Amino acid sequence: MNLLIVPKPLFTDKMHVEGYYMAAQYGNAILESTKSNPLDRAMDSPFIDFMNEVGLEALTQNKPIFLPITKIQLVTELDKDITEEPSNIVFLLEDKLIMDDLVVERCQHFKELGFKFAAYFKGKMEELLQLKPYLDYIFLKVPLTKLVEYSFAVQREYPMSIIVATEISEKPVFDQIVLHRDSKIDLFDGAFYKVHIPTNAKQNALSPLKTNYIQLLNIVNQDDFDFQTFTRTVRQDTALAIQFMKLVNTASKVRTEVKNLNQAAAMLGQREIKKWVSTAVSNALCVDSPSEITRLSLIRAKFCENLALHFEMSVAQENLFLMGLFSVLDVVLDIPIEEAFKMVFVPPQIHSALVNQQGEYYSVLYFVQQYEMGHWKEISRVALVRNIDIDQIHFAYKEALQWYSNLISTTIDHEDL
Repeated sequence: MNLLIVPKPLFTDKMHVEGYYMAAQYGNAILESTKSNPLDRAMDSPFIDFMNEVGLEALTQNKPIFLPITKIQLVTELDKDITEEPSNIVFLLEDKLIMDDLVVERCQHFKELGFKFAAYFKGKMEELLQLKPYLDYIFLKVPLTKLVEYSFAVQREYPMSIIVATEISEKPVFDQIVLHRDSKIDLFDGAFYKVHIPTNAKQNALSPLKTNYIQLLNIVNQDDFDFQTFTRTVRQDTALAIQFMKLVNTASKVRTEVKNLNQAAAMLGQREIKKWVSTAVSNALCVDSPSEITRLSLIRAKFCENLALHFEMSVAQENLFLMGLFSVLDVVLDIPIEEAFKMVFVPPQIHSALVNQQGEYYSVLYFVQQYEMGHWKEISRVALVRNIDIDQIHFAYKEALQWYSNLISTTIDHEDL
C-alpha cells in the first residue's frame, strides 16, 4: 500500500475530543516529496478501505470521522463502499477542489443519503457560497494571525456550520485563541494535544479498588510470582475474576471446563497471566477516564509490540507492550509520572523510557508518538535510518487497531456486571 494513515483528534476548547480526521502520507515523505500523489487520481478512497477494515469504534470510539475526498472520488458511488452508518461520516473536500455545479450536485446527493460535509476556507468567502446548504463543518486554512478574524466572519456567514481551526502547532497559541473574546472556533486540530482527564472527573485520592489493581500489577511484574498470591488478589474484584475465568476457558484446549482461579492460573502460566493482567488492569484503571485514554494506551501498547522486530528488539516485545500500556499512567492516576512509577514497579528499561525519556525502548515510544501526531517527515527519517519499509509501519499500526477492535468486542464491561 505504501501509505501511512492515522486518525487525529479534533477537540474543543476544553480538550474534549469530538471527532477524528484521517491524516495520511503516501510513501516516504523525504524520498518522495517531489513526486505527485497517486491518491489524487485514485477512484477508490484508501481511507474508506482502512475504515472498513478496522471499524469505526477502534478508530474514533464511534465519534464522527472526517474522510478526505477528491473530486474524482466524489463523483463515484462512495456510499456503496462504506459499511458504517452515514451519520458518523464526514466527507472532507480536498482543499484545492473547485466548487462547480457537479460538486454541488454530488454534495446534495450524499447529504440526502445522510452523510455530512466539510470544506476548507482559505480566505475567500465566495469560494464556498455554493455549498452553503451542505456544509456541516468549515476548516479554516488561513494564517494563524488571521484565525480569530476569519472565524468571526465565517460564523456570521455560515451560522449553522461548526468551525474548525487547523494546524495549531503550540499550546500557547491554542490558549490565546480560546481566550480571545471574538473567537468563534468550535474545534481545534493541534499536534500538542495530549489525552487527559477533565477537571471535574479527577479524584484527589486513589480509590481502594484502584489500589488493588496496582497491587496486582506489582505482583505479576515480579520475575517469578506466586500463583496463590495472584489469585487472592484477583478474587477481590469480581469483574476481573469473571473475565479471567472466561479468558482461560476460551483459551483452554482441554474439554473439561476450568472451574477455579487456582486451576486457571496454573493452566494459563505466568507469561500469559502477566500480559492479561497488564491489559485488563490498565483498562480497569481507566474506567473513570475518557474512553480516549483506554483506546490510546491499548493501541499504543500493541503498536509498540508490533514494531519490536523492525527496531531489532524482538526479544523485548512484552516489555514494549507494557511500556505503551503504562505510557498514560500519570494521566490515569492524575499524578506526575515520577510519582506514578514509585507506585508501579516496571523493568528498568521501561522506567527509563517513560520517566527519563531515555534508552533503547524510548526510541520505539518516540516513533509511536510521532506517528500518532502525523509527523510524517520524522517518521520517514527514522524509517530511512532503520531501513523500515512504509508498508511495514502501515501494517504494524493497522494490526494494532484490529487487535484493539477484537479486544473491546470480547472484553467484559465492568459497568455491565
